[in-house]
Amino acid sequence: MSFTLRAEGLLADVVEQVTAADNQGDETQFEAVRAFVLAELEAWPTEPPALNGVLVELAGHHDSSNRNVTVVMRPMYFGPPED
Repeated sequence: MSFTLRAEGLLADVVEQVTAADNQGDETQFEAVRAFVLAELEAWPTEPPALNGVLVELAGHHDSSNRNVTVVMRPMYFGPPED
């Protein structure tokens, strides 16, 4: 069983995307990873000089002989377009 998820944007938008994401049939590993990521996003710094956005990339796979997960969470800045 495997899954992938990529979400990027303002912090609140990413929380919404991760919360609404389809677990792709993986009700154990994906749900555990989702809970971890949502807890990290809840604790994400929001006061200046923190950046206002985040990129989240998740991938995982498990079967009867192995289990692996990759989680990338990277701060990003989203602002008005530059002239």
